[in-house]
Amino acid sequence: MDKTMSRRAVLLRGLQIPVAGGLLLGLVGCESGDSNGSAGVALVCANPDDMTSAQASVRKTLRYTEVSADTAKTCAGCAFFFATADGCGSCGIFDGNAVNSAGHCDSWSADS
Repeated sequence: MDKTMSRRAVLLRGLQIPVAGGLLLGLVGCESGDSNGSAGVALVCANPDDMTSAQASVRKTLRYTEVSADTAKTCAGCAFFFATADGCGSCGIFDGNAVNSAGHCDSWSADS
């Protein structure tokens, strides 16, 4: 029996291995931590499904994110933020709606 592989089969195998490895790494990255937002998982303080379209629009316009890219500019250090005990807080910019203390938006202003 001749056990040669065609060029097409070699190329197909060469593509399948990196794709499978990437999917495996992606699944490992999706593993969630505990409920308080550890293991790199952002604590989501406001359920987008419970927001009105106006509330969601303001968040989108101000580019609100659950985790700030700049650790010196988080919601916890903003003048409009009011902390709560659960790691979340409320924001005056968002009409007192919940935000993540580690979050950020374009209206961030240093708390004095």
